[in-house]
Amino acid sequence: MSKAQVIYPCWWTYAIIGSDEENLRLAAGEIVKGLRHRVAFSKLSEQKRFASLHVDVWVESEAERNRIRSEERRVG
Repeated sequence: MSKAQVIYPCWWTYAIIGSDEENLRLAAGEIVKGLRHRVAFSKLSEQKRFASLHVDVWVESEAERNRIRSEERRVG
């Protein structure tokens, strides 16, 4: 099976999950600081313990996309 071809630049969406929506928003803002981006609330877990956000970022390259992904994994 071949790898999907991604044409850059493009919008890329990351989902981040954590226990505090405000802290998630602050962390997302720091990760994508200086880049075109949008942050939107996605959902709250059934027991309201976790929130998720969608962070849409205009990425210029695969390297930039991977850097953001690496940093975003530390959030939550």
